[in-house]
Amino acid sequence: MKKLISLLLAAVTVSSLAAAFAVPTGAVDAPEIKNAASAYLYNIENSQAIYTYNPEEKVYPTSTVKIMTGIVALEALGDRLDEKVTITSEMLSEVSGNNVKLTVGEQVTVKDLLGAMLVYGANDAAYALAYTVAGSSRDFVQMMNAKAASDEIGAYNTVYTNPTGIHDENMTTTAKDTCAIALYAYKSVPSFMDFAGALKWTMEATNTRQSYIVYNRNCLLSLYYEDSYYYDKARGMNAGSTYEAGYCVVTTASSEVDGNTLTYLAVVMDAQAEEDTVYSYVNVKNLLDWAFEAYVYVDVLSPEQTICEIPVTLANGVDYVTLVSKDSLRIYLPADTDIDKEISLTWSTDSKELQAPIEKGESVGWVFATYHENGNSENSVLIGKSELITTADISRSDLLYGLYKIKQFTKSRVFIAAVIAAVVLAVVYIFGSAFMRWHRKNSKFR
Repeated sequence: MKKLISLLLAAVTVSSLAAAFAVPTGAVDAPEIKNAASAYLYNIENSQAIYTYNPEEKVYPTSTVKIMTGIVALEALGDRLDEKVTITSEMLSEVSGNNVKLTVGEQVTVKDLLGAMLVYGANDAAYALAYTVAGSSRDFVQMMNAKAASDEIGAYNTVYTNPTGIHDENMTTTAKDTCAIALYAYKSVPSFMDFAGALKWTMEATNTRQSYIVYNRNCLLSLYYEDSYYYDKARGMNAGSTYEAGYCVVTTASSEVDGNTLTYLAVVMDAQAEEDTVYSYVNVKNLLDWAFEAYVYVDVLSPEQTICEIPVTLANGVDYVTLVSKDSLRIYLPADTDIDKEISLTWSTDSKELQAPIEKGESVGWVFATYHENGNSENSVLIGKSELITTADISRSDLLYGLYKIKQFTKSRVFIAAVIAAVVLAVVYIFGSAFMRWHRKNSKFR
């Protein structure tokens, strides 16, 4: 098996700094992916994958298709959740697999169709939503494919042929694409996670039956069907399987670590089951346990940390000022990072010296943090930066300023032009006077 731990984008956790920097891995070895085709692990706060395994290998999507079905349905019907949909025979004509037994003529709210699909994985609810949005499953699938290939998501290697995930050899995706689609649902579709993260959903009474409850089929999240795969940090998304495509899991998981929230999006595709072990869940749990242990926020800089000194001119009794970091710099790094050995600080200022007057807190440059994996300077990357600010108010000397202005004036073009003009006039005067004397002298002998 090949493993690839990609470079991290370390987001600096200060409001004044939004730039991100690449951070190499160096953490405890990631777990081996067992009996699965591909996997993807993404840290949401720092906007980067920290582990990938065959990320672009084509696989069948199974029930993960319903993530995109939910995206398209919620974007079209998000303001119509209480609207009732009348189930038609056409909506049910293509249904197979897991369902909540919707019947022709039954009137179900949009929100209950979404709950049935995203919580329980009901295929009949998926088709009802598709027909409600687009008038046909074919047109709805076109919308799904267009959304996947949009610049918003960028899932260019995903092709859908139905809204449920029932197997079709022409319907394929990748772990990387699945992560991109799930990330869009998580971040950009209001209320998506309200459905996908619910442990159960109460279906309201309809015109044909009483209310009833459906339970989440994601065993990381719910104990209803199976308790051996429960994961207390899981926040839900999707899980399912088909005979041809194996078992797939997409889940978010979050935890507070030293006062900071870390949220991961994990994907495992085409996993196998042996006896009582479903490896989609096993692999996801192993990846998440590793991530929460192996990566933390490390304090690289603290506010007011002294960085350097810079010369000051025109000041009263002061010839330098100390510069400090404006902000704290907390970087997402391997937990075993040796700060003294693997992190170095460098800085640059806007000028070689400062001129009084100077205000305390004035921004005059930047301090940069660089990561050297295992202390090797040849394997280094920039991981963050913070502004450099002055530590004191420094007043200006009027005498020194006056002399400075005189000096500056003597270097100005006006002064230089005046001097040149004076010299020219003096030369003209001297030569003119000499000529006049010569002329008068010669006139006496005529």
